[in-house]
Amino acid sequence: MRLTLVLAALAVAVVALPSKLRTDLPEPGQLAFVLNEDEFEDYLDAYLALQQSEMLANQTRNDFRSGCTFRVNGDLGQPQPVYIHRGNYLSPTGNTGQIRLNRGEQVLIACTGSGRTIRHPNVASNLAVGTVSCQNNNLVTANWLRGNSAFGQLTCSSHAYHDAQQTNTRCFNNHFVIRVGFIVNNVFYPLYWSCFDRNRLEVLYVWYHQNPPNSVFQSRVDRPSWIAGNFFPGVAVNSAYTQVSQRNMIAGFVGNALADRYVTSTQFLARGHLAAKTDFIYATGQRASFYFINAAPQWQPFNAGNWNRLEQNLRRRIGQAGYHTMVYTGTFRVTQLRNQNNRLVDIFLHRASNGALQIPVPLYFYKVVQDSSRRFGTAFISINNPYYTQAEARNLQFCTDRCRNNNAFNWVGWQPDRIDLGYSFCCTIADFRRTIPHLPAFNVNGLLT
Repeated sequence: MRLTLVLAALAVAVVALPSKLRTDLPEPGQLAFVLNEDEFEDYLDAYLALQQSEMLANQTRNDFRSGCTFRVNGDLGQPQPVYIHRGNYLSPTGNTGQIRLNRGEQVLIACTGSGRTIRHPNVASNLAVGTVSCQNNNLVTANWLRGNSAFGQLTCSSHAYHDAQQTNTRCFNNHFVIRVGFIVNNVFYPLYWSCFDRNRLEVLYVWYHQNPPNSVFQSRVDRPSWIAGNFFPGVAVNSAYTQVSQRNMIAGFVGNALADRYVTSTQFLARGHLAAKTDFIYATGQRASFYFINAAPQWQPFNAGNWNRLEQNLRRRIGQAGYHTMVYTGTFRVTQLRNQNNRLVDIFLHRASNGALQIPVPLYFYKVVQDSSRRFGTAFISINNPYYTQAEARNLQFCTDRCRNNNAFNWVGWQPDRIDLGYSFCCTIADFRRTIPHLPAFNVNGLLT
């Protein structure tokens, strides 16, 4: 019922003036204690779709007389192929949300995965990978299409298949790097990478590019099921995240009475994306974000509160400022709860058959953002525990907060002192490294604001 009401409000706003978004609809974080995990994600998807509609409402579509223009939202079909252009994923122009090609410029269309083929009303032959050439406006040509054909009608027989592969590359503490992406014509095109501890089943960090084109992403992309791949052998990861399972696991650390106080209808552990679904432009990339090697346990109001605000506002800021960044998103240390003896104990979501504790609930979540060309970087950190006191949270802040009382960071938009939404602060890269040693070496000369 509660989700029906808020989605009804969104439906009204869709046909109303753009100001409706700003004045009538609650910002998603305001519903952190109202909606459950799936309800919140549904509301967030709809809210962001409306937000993007408002942002692009006054933007005219630029149809080149000698080229093509496709809109990220409105001109791409589903199930969506993978688009490869000049040896990489097809990229929109700046933060316009529009893909622009010169006449004759080519794009590789790929329906990756066994048995998948390209679909189009004008298709003349069955194939999984084919090249199209820009004709004009939204029309393309190919020797496997009959005549000029709409780019947006190019779809796949089913969703493109993505891969998660362990590489021989090592990251912090000699852990293996896992890459996630798509294989097209025997070439692997990565979307993001994960530094993963296969013993503790812990994601240390993931990293991926964030540039101005990422500020406009496909909206209303259905969320697929989460995937463990072959990286969590013998572990039912989805089951570990159910409230019944997490409550029972936490009870083993703190006792039954306290577990019932910690895991409630509003405070429970959710599957928290590290690289957010909407950090990726296309539906194909968004679907590929649902690997557990890209997730860690987050208290749901933390997930919906300051962490979500940082995700959305950072992406928007990168687009507005024209930054070209690498984003490292990760976890550090294990969060603790008080047990029956008033002692703080570490919390995990799984115990292996040999007694080893796995899938730790992180204490810190961080995003380190680096623009290598400008040599700017900032670390954003949030504490993932709603049960610390104000004094305990402040004692866990390990650097001078560079965002607090700093107008240059007003865009972040979080509520840093709200422990229930994630007590938050910012560090210089040097200060961050003194406490969290995960990241590869890079140099910066100033803060990314």
